[in-house]
Amino acid sequence: MIRPRVHVLRIEEVFRPGNPGFWVHPDWESRFPWLVQGTTGRGKGEGEAHWDFALFAVRPAPAAPESWEALGEQLSFPQIAHSHQVHGREVLTHRGGPPVPVRKGAGFVPDGETRLKLGPDADGHVTGAGGILLGVTVADCVPVFLVDPSMQAVGLLHAGWRGVVSGILEKGIELLREEFQSLPEDIHLHLGPAICRECYEVGGEVHLALGLPEPDGPSPVDLRGHLTSRAVAAGVREARVTESAWCTLCGGSPFFSHRRGNPERQVGFLGIIP
Repeated sequence: MIRPRVHVLRIEEVFRPGNPGFWVHPDWESRFPWLVQGTTGRGKGEGEAHWDFALFAVRPAPAAPESWEALGEQLSFPQIAHSHQVHGREVLTHRGGPPVPVRKGAGFVPDGETRLKLGPDADGHVTGAGGILLGVTVADCVPVFLVDPSMQAVGLLHAGWRGVVSGILEKGIELLREEFQSLPEDIHLHLGPAICRECYEVGGEVHLALGLPEPDGPSPVDLRGHLTSRAVAAGVREARVTESAWCTLCGGSPFFSHRRGNPERQVGFLGIIP
């Protein structure tokens, strides 16, 4: 089904220096003091290290576990929830309590104690518990941040075109309702740094899969615009949807981009302060 373009507020995320530094939604930062939210970047700015969170690449980054640990330590979160992402619609619920043991053999994870807890393969996470930092890795795909301030529940999704087609967004909204009684109209949704509508040129099969007319040849797709339309169709208020002004590929982007040939990954993170 072809969905009409929904126009939402594009926001300039604000950089917060640190190790690692990251970009935050400035309105959420002031309105939701019980929340942490952001997206890391490439790093290597003044006084910065190079930050790569890719645990599941063909050649996992040797320092990726240390990057995850540094992020958790900086934000004072005792647990970080992450999974091998497979461009599907699986979303995991995290309820707090004793941490789940590290999943052995699932990526480049060091032996011994770590705050990074890997669950089964999934492309999204939801929680209503404090102290669990949700994390998804991206490098052109869209990090989708979901916040219900009325129930203090949050969700974080990894959305490439395959995940969008499979219904990852609708699954995240549905799970927030099932697990935390969140109403779609109460949810605030932000589409983080991702490849923009001008840069994301794809073949006709992607257009058809998204319910768009088939072009004569490779043509751009507005993935964040498509997600916005689907969110509004699922009951999220248009006024509560925002979109990052950043493209991961163009405009002097400080982020990793798969299209640029970067094997590294940044992380979108979201959590309720312990």
